[in-house]
Amino acid sequence: MPNDTQVKIDLLPDDPESLVVESFEIKNDTLEIRWSDGQVETTHNLPTLLGSAYDSATRRQRKPTPVLWHAGNTGEIPVYLFSDLNNLETILQIALSVRDFGIARLKGVPLAPGTVATVAKYFGSVHLNNYGRVFDVRTGANLTLGSNTGKYLGPHTDESYRHCAPGITLFHCLAASLDDGGETILVDGFKAAEVLKESDPASFDILCRVPVFFQRRALPEEDMQSHRRIIALDIDGDVEGIRFTDRTIPPQNLPEELMEPIYKAIKAFWNIVNSEELKFACLMAPGDLHLFDNQRVLHGRTAFDPTAGVRHLQQCSVNRDEFHNTLRTLAAQFNHPAQSMIMTGGALG
Repeated sequence: MPNDTQVKIDLLPDDPESLVVESFEIKNDTLEIRWSDGQVETTHNLPTLLGSAYDSATRRQRKPTPVLWHAGNTGEIPVYLFSDLNNLETILQIALSVRDFGIARLKGVPLAPGTVATVAKYFGSVHLNNYGRVFDVRTGANLTLGSNTGKYLGPHTDESYRHCAPGITLFHCLAASLDDGGETILVDGFKAAEVLKESDPASFDILCRVPVFFQRRALPEEDMQSHRRIIALDIDGDVEGIRFTDRTIPPQNLPEELMEPIYKAIKAFWNIVNSEELKFACLMAPGDLHLFDNQRVLHGRTAFDPTAGVRHLQQCSVNRDEFHNTLRTLAAQFNHPAQSMIMTGGALG
């Protein structure tokens, strides 16, 4: 009988080796099967069966192909206006941009504090972490955090020390001095992984296989730890997530034969994500907002003089599964193929 979601509850299927088809017939869009086991008869919708086909070609069609980018082709990254959020179909397009490019950029976002959470709620509930729901990144505030100083911050993903790092992150610029540095740095982690695979296959392989120890230790309140792979692959061997915060990598606890290879691989990946070929630097002006996949896109900032002007950004995040839920339900509403496509699982490996 149906449950409260109106989905039929079935028992697990029988052992495939025990199933024998006695006869079958196709009627219009329906496959009717009579099974030799107890003369059971079943009917199956053909489009549904085809949608579940698991040959390599069909499975590949169900996976969107990410659009890789580097410093030279970032003009392809879509840019939207805040007013576009008034249209559900455009919200779907923004979500698809994040799915495909890992990032979408918005302009003309009101400068009222907390607006970043307003934007986030179009895509899912605002996530609560140890910084709160909305986190201020500003000069002169809590200088124990690197993001609040004027120092150079290399490309990284946020909170790699969490078992489940933030999914979709939003940065909203409220104030910025546009002539004293402090450019935002963006790097496509999937592109970085591709470069590593081509230039140093051994280092790529070890970062896909060996969990790295990440830690944020700020006693007495915090000692957050995770042991996760820097590059996560899906069942087909395609990259589906990146986890890389170099300043939260403490001494590793690995078998002796892995110690030197893992440090070599980490440094090789660091060199790539910090290369000028991959780093896209741009000044965020007041009203700019970046919406990006924190388990793909690395972000950082060039150095600037914190005494020369004011810099204020607000940040929040939406869980990955809620963002994907929003994308799929909007796609279903507009009968877009994305409703039945598989989205990358992220950096949980």
